[in-house]
Amino acid sequence: MARVALPDPKTALTAMFSHAAVHSPYYRDQSWAARLRSGQAIPFRDIPITEKSVVRANPAKFHSDFVPPEDGEVQSKYTSGSTGEPLHVRKTSRALQVNVMENMRLKQGWGFASHRLIANILNPQEDHPVGTLEEEDLPDGAHRWKLHTVDTRATFQLLRSTEATMVRGFPSVLRGALEHSVEESHVLPLRLVSTLSEVVPDELRELVRAIPGCRLVDLYGCIEAGIIALQCHLCGAYHPAARHVIFELISDEGRPARPGELGRVVVTPLFNRAMPLLRYETGDYAVRAKSNDCRVSPMALERIVGRQQNLFKLPDGRRIMPRLPGRVAERLALHRFKLFQKALGEVEFHYIPRDPDAEVAESVAQELIDMYMAPGFKVRCVRVAEIPRTPGGKYFLHESFV
Repeated sequence: MARVALPDPKTALTAMFSHAAVHSPYYRDQSWAARLRSGQAIPFRDIPITEKSVVRANPAKFHSDFVPPEDGEVQSKYTSGSTGEPLHVRKTSRALQVNVMENMRLKQGWGFASHRLIANILNPQEDHPVGTLEEEDLPDGAHRWKLHTVDTRATFQLLRSTEATMVRGFPSVLRGALEHSVEESHVLPLRLVSTLSEVVPDELRELVRAIPGCRLVDLYGCIEAGIIALQCHLCGAYHPAARHVIFELISDEGRPARPGELGRVVVTPLFNRAMPLLRYETGDYAVRAKSNDCRVSPMALERIVGRQQNLFKLPDGRRIMPRLPGRVAERLALHRFKLFQKALGEVEFHYIPRDPDAEVAESVAQELIDMYMAPGFKVRCVRVAEIPRTPGGKYFLHESFV
């Protein structure tokens, strides 16, 4: 791939503002755009935040009526449709190339190129139904498998039969595959586990740490913006893709989130003039690192929390991240559990026991919620046969309907 010459982020941001103020049906009618066209300088924070729901309601309003020829071919892409409503995103060849370059830059130090046996676990699609397996010999002598499945045992069997040293996939699928490995006392030769699309549970990190010489790297992004941040091989925090997006972490009060504070992820992609998104609120939350002197980047995130529906609401209006230690499942002999907030002050503890006849006492679940989350939630236990995924194939750790 030919490298694309990149302007500095400030120059790229100015060019994106100027383009959106003229060619975006959504932005050109806003007051800042009229001021910019008249020659005034526009402070960055004068641009209103663009909510995800607005883009989802009418994506065509964000499609530019003109794209500079030097930006290359315009392609259509669609979000995974976790809510059942895939979003139509338009991207230029230049934006896609810049995204790849930034992806490669942030991956340096993880040793991706050193692996010769690579397994990719992909979501089933209409043209790749469940169980479709593709194999490919790569020019550098590596061999790659692509298995389209969300079945954890099928994933484990592929890893065992191929002896892949690197695997990419959804955290929930890879977690289940590694749990099968533990159950069967079969140590996989994995050295790198690469995750994307879902929030990484602590249980998966623990399973990876138990494999000698294995590391986990998590990539955070979305179809609309491309790569947003990637976990650092030196410090373990997430560094933003600063050469291709302007990254902000905004508190619910509208100010920049402080170190250690939960904030809303807001990004401005710098190079996609086919569909400008200015100060775009992705719908995700993250926590800024309290301190980080990593030489890779001074800006770091402690963790990616996920969507607003992954956070639980307290009676005083605050939102908290519902987290129970990974050892809870082991202590209660559970295959899997998930928390749902169905009403303010109420939590349902859905669980799949290892023994089909076992039950979790509500007093036990109540004690765990009071200890590790917040007192004041009334807990109801629900034994289930399965915990479903979203329409797009993702698995949300916990969900709130409040």
